Amino acid sequence: MIKFIGLVLAIVILREIRAREAIASIPDVGQIIKDLDGLQIDGATFQRGAPCRVDMQKDLPRPDQVQPLYLRPGTDLYWLPNADGQLEIPRGASIEMHCSHPFAPANGESLEPELRSIRVKCVQDTTFEWTGSKIKFRDFVCSRSIPYTVERLDRHCVDGDVTSFLYRVGYDTGDGRFVATMELCHDPSHLRTHYARHHLSPANVHFQRNVKRLKFSAAGHFTGFDMARIYSHKSQEKLMAPAGLIDVKSGLFLARGHLAAKADLIYASQQRSSFNYVNVAPQWQSFNGGQWAVLEDSTRRYVASSGISASVYTGTYGEMKVAGSKSLYLTTDANDNGLVTVPQLFYRVLVDDGNPTRGIALLGVNNPHATLAQIHESYIICDPVEELVQWLSWLHKSNAKGNLKKGYLYACSVADLARVVGQLPRPLLQVDELLT
Repeated sequence: MIKFIGLVLAIVILREIRAREAIASIPDVGQIIKDLDGLQIDGATFQRGAPCRVDMQKDLPRPDQVQPLYLRPGTDLYWLPNADGQLEIPRGASIEMHCSHPFAPANGESLEPELRSIRVKCVQDTTFEWTGSKIKFRDFVCSRSIPYTVERLDRHCVDGDVTSFLYRVGYDTGDGRFVATMELCHDPSHLRTHYARHHLSPANVHFQRNVKRLKFSAAGHFTGFDMARIYSHKSQEKLMAPAGLIDVKSGLFLARGHLAAKADLIYASQQRSSFNYVNVAPQWQSFNGGQWAVLEDSTRRYVASSGISASVYTGTYGEMKVAGSKSLYLTTDANDNGLVTVPQLFYRVLVDDGNPTRGIALLGVNNPHATLAQIHESYIICDPVEELVQWLSWLHKSNAKGNLKKGYLYACSVADLARVVGQLPRPLLQVDELLT
């Protein structure tokens, strides 16, 4: 209390001195505290100090180690990096780390084995304090991998459709919190996901590199179906070789196309949760690694350069047709009904969180065998607007090259797309301004 009174008196005195200066304006309290940095009061030093800054690429645990979840203390929210790709924690503040199993030893000393969440305090740079010990941020590591969850909620996600449900993907911390990485609108009766929803901010362009890709998991869903076998090249060759549709060596096969992309997610834990079959749809590899990859990268860079935060909906529309009118599926049910539809189109919708009437819808043709005439006849489902959007200049150049095996892209207003794609949330009908 005496130290606090001394600090208050110092502020009052400094304000009095400043008030008497003829040419200087009276500063705010924040400036006065800066002036007091290092001032001795009753033997104690009042210091603010720079925050701890943890670089996403250099200061996290090694790729072969298991990172904790990095959380805002006591919440179900990740502590996300800033626009420069740094985790910034104020001096003296704490960040929460969570593991599903005990933490591995840090600095040669074991952390208490019953602990699953700890709060470590910023000391300086990348050094944090835990129970009196000073430990580098990268040295806090989980002893075992953290399993993610794909949980079906008791909520329908498409108006008037009782077969489609909302799923959440993320980590159950075991204390009533669920740390979500994405939401999915999925129809389990047809083994089809309509869309994934997640967020992009300027920080996402700094997603963690060199995160090992996992095997895709059914995550407790798709009972009775071997999804790995269904997507296998062998199964596809048996299904499509007679029609001349598949050529694995040249990239003409159907990949497990991420909806919420691995590179759209910042931390290793977020990226690993994307490798579930609810978050994928059959996507031709020549398109997946071609124009679609360019589209994903371009939207991340646009969000970073424009400084906005955006809600992202990535989904599928229609059914790819073969032999004129027959829909293409990867498998069937016991009644020979087609399942795991090969979509006609993939779309990616961005909506500005700061101005929810602004957005853009980007679409890509998921058929490397379609001609330009067929695309204009059957694949353009909303009025193209890319010529009105300056940051999409790359799109014109890509289409002009004419390599349709890598995909054909175009853009529409969000409202225009939502009028056609009935599975999208109805509030998107109000997003009629372009994100230029």
